[in-house]
Amino acid sequence: MPAIVASVVVLASSRVPAKGGEWPQWRGPGGLGVSTSASTSRRLPETWSPASNIKWKTEIPGRGHSSPIVWGDRIFLTTAIKGEQIPGRKAPVHLGYDLKPGYVHPDSVDVDYAHRLEVIAIDAKTGRIAWQRTAYDGPMYDDRHRKNTYASSTMATDGKQVYAYFESGGVYAFGVDGTPKWQVSLGGMAKAGLGPGTSPVLFDDLVILQCDQEMGEGSFIVALRGKDGKEAWRASRPTRRSWATPLIVKAESGRAELVASGAEQVIAYNPATGEVLWKANGTEHHPIPSPVAGHGLVFMTAGYPGKRAMAIRLGRSGDLTNSDAIAWRYDKGTAYVPSPILLGRYLYLMTDKGLLTCLDAVTGQMQYEGGRVPVPATFTASPVAYGDRLLLTSEDGDTFAIKAGPAHEVLATNSIGEPVYASPALGDGAIYIRGEKHLFAIQEASSKSGADTKR
Repeated sequence: MPAIVASVVVLASSRVPAKGGEWPQWRGPGGLGVSTSASTSRRLPETWSPASNIKWKTEIPGRGHSSPIVWGDRIFLTTAIKGEQIPGRKAPVHLGYDLKPGYVHPDSVDVDYAHRLEVIAIDAKTGRIAWQRTAYDGPMYDDRHRKNTYASSTMATDGKQVYAYFESGGVYAFGVDGTPKWQVSLGGMAKAGLGPGTSPVLFDDLVILQCDQEMGEGSFIVALRGKDGKEAWRASRPTRRSWATPLIVKAESGRAELVASGAEQVIAYNPATGEVLWKANGTEHHPIPSPVAGHGLVFMTAGYPGKRAMAIRLGRSGDLTNSDAIAWRYDKGTAYVPSPILLGRYLYLMTDKGLLTCLDAVTGQMQYEGGRVPVPATFTASPVAYGDRLLLTSEDGDTFAIKAGPAHEVLATNSIGEPVYASPALGDGAIYIRGEKHLFAIQEASSKSGADTKR
């Protein structure tokens, strides 16, 4: 499997010098959801429960769906703490491609409250909170979906600074020791009252943010300088709201490409300058899942109201619509929220109910479909992978280990006994799962150092 993992991550390009045991951004090294650690001395656990292989669990205040990121002996995440009500405060008027003026989503809540947005650093060895900083305290620009949070964007780090993004709540840089560095407001962002989701990605000295909004003419993608938060470049985007995180990949020529999903268009930019390299017809449906890449291809998916998976060849230029750069399309098996995952030759699609489809990533040929988890479940977290197994974590807090390959096989079912909406992070010998109330460090009992703690 080490050779298979290498074939997945060879395309990834960013400034993050991850050493194998790090998980420095949304979906880990390269944004692909796959652990690159070759360590055999500290194996990731295969089974766990509330009573076994839990090294520690730490209570996290407030609510947040941001995934933990890992660097060295620190874990970083964000949370939103609801404050006092602000009588009379209303969301902006929602005007979009498919919305009538004044539309209010039936599940939109909380614009009429103050919110304190926090950045938290946790000691990976003990689970103790090393530091906690308030990034923002006040009203939010728009509502959120009652299932979403105002802290749903995952942080990113280069090992020197950590970057937190709260969309309308701003962008914040801290030293890994908690020292505030800079903060930037990108203005109010409306997504039909559904809330945030996209996460920052890093390239050289740039922090890149995809800021698609409710109305296409308000969408943009921007790069801020990591050292001071100054804007390096900005490009407007002809796309409506999305929650996908862009992906930085390398074409076979060595050219870096920043690929951003969208319903109307998929666009690849030069991550250093913002220049458009190529574009193609988009996913057509809500672009919530983030792309993955490998084998000279980038894979985009969407799952609502229709289903779409597509593979686009990297390294091209211009308008690729209806060209041979569109390697294949597959219009089944995709999720509304969870992202796909690529492991070796196989691309795995998962529905929100946990049904798996395995495709040959190069040809798009279906290997199996309808692979089920053992119990009925709903999924918000995206799959992650290490070695020859996929980990699927449900909203009930159950993690199903699936054997990678062209035949579906469930290897184990594990639980933390608490609801989960954030995607797991894979560290060096430990799996970190953010539950509804706690962060859990899952580690084999034989590899624990120090006494277990529950905080």
